[in-house]
Amino acid sequence: MKEKDLYVDFSPQQMIYYVEKDDSSYGPIISGSQLSHDYLDDFYYKKRNLEKSLRDQIAKNEISPVYYYMILQELGMGDLASRVGVGKRKLKRHFKPSCFNNLRLKMIKKYAEIFNVPLSSMFQVVIVKDDDRKNIDIQKMRTNNDSFELLKICAVDKMEDKKS
Repeated sequence: MKEKDLYVDFSPQQMIYYVEKDDSSYGPIISGSQLSHDYLDDFYYKKRNLEKSLRDQIAKNEISPVYYYMILQELGMGDLASRVGVGKRKLKRHFKPSCFNNLRLKMIKKYAEIFNVPLSSMFQVVIVKDDDRKNIDIQKMRTNNDSFELLKICAVDKMEDKKS
């Protein structure tokens, strides 16, 4: 493949390819990924829609946060069940809000650790509009208390943003 045929202008993901150059020699060129260039936006669009759909299901009391995070993090039922230390049948029951509401805090904390989310995220979801993300900074700060953390939301100074 020739150098001019392969080059893709996509800076978020750069790759090194070995191609035939214009002078008939072979060598490396840096180019963007064609796959990422063509399909990355579509992937993020579908991921956002899936997340919104799952959030709506939680709000309607149709699913629990356990199911929400399992789907978003693309974990299989068998994998999640073995990590938590329960059977698949019991895990399926934890997908129901009525059963989730009766779980002990210790079990919910175990799920939070497996999903690598703060314990508070098992009870709430913070939504930030895409347009506002560049204007705010969200920081999760751990404390010495395993069951408590601080969420700091700050406005980004526009002068600092221009400097970076």
